[in-house]
Amino acid sequence: MANRRVSRRPPGWHKPLALTAACTLLLFTGSAGFTGSAGAAPAIDCPTEAAALTREQAELPRLDVASPADRPPYCITLETIMAFASRVKAHAARCPQSDHIPTVVEWDNRRTEYSRLFGHYRCKRTR
Repeated sequence: MANRRVSRRPPGWHKPLALTAACTLLLFTGSAGFTGSAGAAPAIDCPTEAAALTREQAELPRLDVASPADRPPYCITLETIMAFASRVKAHAARCPQSDHIPTVVEWDNRRTEYSRLFGHYRCKRTR
């Protein structure tokens, strides 16, 4: 007991902190009891998402134009196409009736191939 450290803080010093934390929780969640869920997830609008993917696919950079000798643009092109392929795959998982379902395997194969090239040319992620 001789080595026990004595607090220099007065008794009850933590009550204002607890009150502030409770008020903050009430302010941000809207209730005193926190359930762990911030609310219902927004509904997925599959047709709108499919239209956006179609539009973005038309704007994708072409790999045949980029040269591996010019590494930064080449790596950015690879990474952009890989990210798009991942988005198509995620969209297909969320929206099984989508028009993009037939292209999922092709995009996944492309993503795998471009990932291999990304490593081969020692590209670094931009994010």
